[in-house]
Formats: sequence, C-alpha cells, structure tokens
Amino acid sequence: MTVEQLYRYRHPSVLDGGGLRLATSGGPVDHPYFFEGLIERPPVVAAGLLAVARVARTRFYTPPGMLAAILRAADPIVTSDGMLLRFESLSADCGVYARLDVLPDGLDRAPRARGATNVDFNDTMRSTLAGVSGADPMHLAVGEDGVRVRTLDGEAVERRVPLPDRWVRSLAELGVIARAMRPAAVHAPAHLRRLLQSRSRGPRPGAVLHVVPAPGGPRLATAPAPGSVAVAGLDRLRVVEPLLRHATAVRTFGLGTGSAWLLEMPTARLTVLLSPAVSRGFSGEGGLLDVSAGEDGSLHEGPAGSGGFDLADGTPFERELPLDARVAYADQPRLRDARALAEAGAVRPGPDHTVVESGGTAYTVRRAPAGERCTCAWFATHGLDRGPCKHILAARLVRGRASSAG
Repeated sequence: MTVEQLYRYRHPSVLDGGGLRLATSGGPVDHPYFFEGLIERPPVVAAGLLAVARVARTRFYTPPGMLAAILRAADPIVTSDGMLLRFESLSADCGVYARLDVLPDGLDRAPRARGATNVDFNDTMRSTLAGVSGADPMHLAVGEDGVRVRTLDGEAVERRVPLPDRWVRSLAELGVIARAMRPAAVHAPAHLRRLLQSRSRGPRPGAVLHVVPAPGGPRLATAPAPGSVAVAGLDRLRVVEPLLRHATAVRTFGLGTGSAWLLEMPTARLTVLLSPAVSRGFSGEGGLLDVSAGEDGSLHEGPAGSGGFDLADGTPFERELPLDARVAYADQPRLRDARALAEAGAVRPGPDHTVVESGGTAYTVRRAPAGERCTCAWFATHGLDRGPCKHILAARLVRGRASSAG
C-alpha cells in the first residue's frame, strides 16, 4: 500500500506589490503566519534555500530499468518551533537529506507560533532566490495562508504537492540515524572546497571513500583513519559546495559508511546527511523498526515518530507532519511479512531459540548480548545495521503474544 498525503492550498500564489505570496497549507489557526519579518543575512539564507531545493529535485541513483522521471520530486518542508525556521528536503531517491536552519539571530523577530507546511519551490522561485545578493532585502512570511518572499524582483506560481510516504519514513529514520552518529572532525570550508574541486572527475560513481583530516586540509583515502568519515558517492557531497563560501566551519559526523556534514554560517546552518550507499535510500534503513517494534509487534512512542534530531547541539526537535511516521510504518514490508508469518503459525518458540518457517526454509533466531541473530541471508548481509529481519520481528511478535497471554 502506498500512502500519499496531499496538501491543499487555499489560493494560488501571486506576485503583487506586497511581494511574492506563495500558497501553503497547514499551520496554526490562531495566526495567519508562523513567521513574518526580515531575514538578517539574505544571501546566506537564499543560497541555503537553493541548496535545499536542489536536493529535492535531484536523483543521485536510478535503479536499473527505472527512468528518473518516474518518481516526482517533492518540495521542501518548512517548520517553525517558535524560535527558528527549518527548511528540509530529501533527494528523489531519498538517499540525501538537507536541512537549512535559520537561527534566531537570522530573523529580525521571533516566530509567532509553531507549525509546518510543504512549500512549492518552482523554477521562478529559485530564480528569485538566485538573484539575492549583497544588501538586497528579503522579507519572508511563512504560515497558513502562504509563504511570502519579497525581494527586489521575482515571481512564482504554486502547485499542490503530494508528500510521499517515502519522505515520511525517511524523516523518521533520519531521527534514529542522527542520534547514533558520532562527531568526527572539523574542517576549514576552504579546505573542503579545494578537496571537492580537485576531484572534479571523481572516483567511480558510488565508490566509498574516507575523508581523512590532515594538517593541510582533508584528503581522500580508501580506508578509515582517526577522525575520518565515509562518503558513499563523492558527487553527492557536492551539494554543500555553493554554501562553503558562506561557512565558517564544517563539522562532520559518522555512522558506518554514512556521514553527516554540518556547515556553520552566520545566522544559519546547513546539515546534509548521506546514506551509507548511493543505492540505499533512508526510507528502507529499518532503524525505526529496531527501536520501535515492541514485543507485541506494534510501533510505540519513543525515538519513533515524525520528530528530528539536531546534530549541532545533540537535541531532538519537533516536526509536525500530516501523517505520523508510525502510520506509514504499519505497512512496512518487513513488519507486514512478520505479522503474516506469525498469523500463519510459522513461528515455533523454543527455550533458547525460535524457529521461523518461511518460503520452505527454517530459519533460527537466537538472542545474543549484541542483539538477536538470524540464519537468513538478510541478516548475513546486513546484520542489524538496517533494522531486524522479518524473522526476528516475527519471533518478537510471538514472544510478546505469549507473554501477554501468560
């Protein structure tokens, strides 16, 4: 089952004397806008918004036999938490995540309220942002009745934008993944820009390389080293390149072959997460299943949900979405298959292990200090890096039901 949440807009976007009024949906009833005021550093914010929009319209990986045009690009999500504004997007293949945080000192006043909406960044909107430079003023209003951007020129027309279930799942997974990431190193923006430009031809597409700290600036290596992070597909990291001229520092975080890149800028910051492989999207990582699948097979409160995690200060943040991540995960293929196995009586618990019959083969699930283990091919390939396999989930289901019955 595919789940799509469609935002409906109350009016078309228009360009008039009051600026660019881009229609949005959602938001609090009490105020027409979450935020309405001036941006303190327009070139920084405009460049950041362009980077976020660019990620949303890029496909870094196309599965064999699939045309890139099949999956429509989505548009950035904007969230107000009452203190700052966050603009988020995912690439069309859900393997690259970008978020621009406009910090309190980047706004001439605090947002009036909390809220979230999906914003249309069409060609004309991007052209308007690209024209911002120097001391050009930029007025921004985000709220229920629309997003209004006023610059020296520009125009835009809004369209209704579906929010794919892959986005909802990916955003939930990213909260789990970001929590598990560990700080690696801090780089000078000029050094990282030089590294990216020196690799203009780059390694083979999708290759995993390690960015290693060095006295003269980071270098690339084929093996990890202290303070290094892995980059699967170096071309994906180039999404940060246009922002490096505004950055004061680049902080890196690592988890396996996945990595996060945090650009500190005056009044704003950009966070980019790269999935562990070019062919892997965040929506299928399964980390949410590992932390949220209870012994009864349900998805419960905790790290799961639609909230995010901020690597800058190591704290979670709220994000309001029209569809809760737990609803989307109710139809997650592995969880669905696990429930089918449990219902079919294919799970036989034992004193020290559980046998799960699937596809004519008996798989053994055992508990271990480092987590459950299974004899299936999925576990042999991924272990628990991408969440539990369907056999482990089925074993949890049956154990939970037996415990409840007892």
